[in-house]
Amino acid sequence: MDQCRLGNMTTNSTGDLRSAGVVQVLDVGCGVASFSAYLLPLDIHTMSFAPKDGHENQIQFALERGIGAMISVLATKQLPYPGNSFEMVHCSRCRVDWHENDGILLKEVDRLLRPNGYFVYSAPPAYRKDKDFPIIWEKLINITSAMCWKLIAKHVQTAIWIKPEDESCRQKNSDTGILNICDPSDTSSWQSPLMNCVRLNTDQSKIQKLPSRPERLLFYSRSLEIIGVTPEKFDNNNQFWRDQVRKYWSFLGVGKTSIRNIMDMNANYGGFAMALSTDPVWIMNIVPYTTINTLPVIYDRGLIGSYHDWCQPFSTYPRSYDLLHAFHLFSHYQGHVGGCLLEDIMLEIDRIIRPQGFIIIRDENTTLSRISDLAPKFLWDVTTHTLENEENRPEQVLICRKKFWAIV
Repeated sequence: MDQCRLGNMTTNSTGDLRSAGVVQVLDVGCGVASFSAYLLPLDIHTMSFAPKDGHENQIQFALERGIGAMISVLATKQLPYPGNSFEMVHCSRCRVDWHENDGILLKEVDRLLRPNGYFVYSAPPAYRKDKDFPIIWEKLINITSAMCWKLIAKHVQTAIWIKPEDESCRQKNSDTGILNICDPSDTSSWQSPLMNCVRLNTDQSKIQKLPSRPERLLFYSRSLEIIGVTPEKFDNNNQFWRDQVRKYWSFLGVGKTSIRNIMDMNANYGGFAMALSTDPVWIMNIVPYTTINTLPVIYDRGLIGSYHDWCQPFSTYPRSYDLLHAFHLFSHYQGHVGGCLLEDIMLEIDRIIRPQGFIIIRDENTTLSRISDLAPKFLWDVTTHTLENEENRPEQVLICRKKFWAIV
């Protein structure tokens, strides 16, 4: 189903998805991410994911198209994204059994949706001929009704629900025992099991209405305030990254159209991605789960990203990215209890980066010296530059480029 029809269904034929307030979408079982491609002209950013597909490699194909995607699966653990991050979760023929296990997977969708966010479910046409489909549909209606989702549109095999902003209905259903409410302290989603409960936004004053893109990129959100970032510090950080990105392009010495897939391996507030927002690229923003939790800030800026532990492989295919940015990443893991070796992270970088791809590394001088010594073993070319850090002190920058090589 294309974005035009969904726009009609969500707005009663009065507008498109953008006018319906959709800025960020999670596409479940995305295939080759064609839905995300449809949304690009509307400046709607989509986090697309699908399981590893041994015979078709659809996520790899999506990345080759230059569309943001990663390998993931809805199974037993929460997805590596913060709560209240998406205005829409989309499932078109994604073959997820939403009705099973008391709707525990739908409750994960509820965690990820912002208030007034949409869940779009489009069943495969074959399901309509399945004798069990009426039973499945009845279960979906019962589960979504218990969560107080409102069915706002239904056309053939596509249905759209909206998550409530007012929590009184959910609180009432909890009091009558038909809905479980999560413990408010259970907020981490990294490697956490799925929970058969919903989270309440009990303090309505904390629900912030965010502007659309591009204004959202520079909006001072409440998530920044929560982690102690002042408006002045936020503005200074934005200006810092505008300056850095301009100088990065001069160091790389390539046209902007030669780079498409970018990953910021330690994204902090998302300033690096913000500074690239007008360039023909997309950025996967990664927040290591052992750092300050800034991923809600990144999503509140209209950007996409994921939690990760760089002592583990990232959920993508080899040779997926054109540029990786590692800003004080290595020194963080050197000081982290149970961390991994610098060489381990370099090996994962080498797996992810494409031949002729770039790695920009900023860190402590001793760390950069070790990387420079090891880089030839990975067949990386290295040049060293100097820029000023946020405290206006000189800081070395390594520009590494993976060689195109073959075993002969």
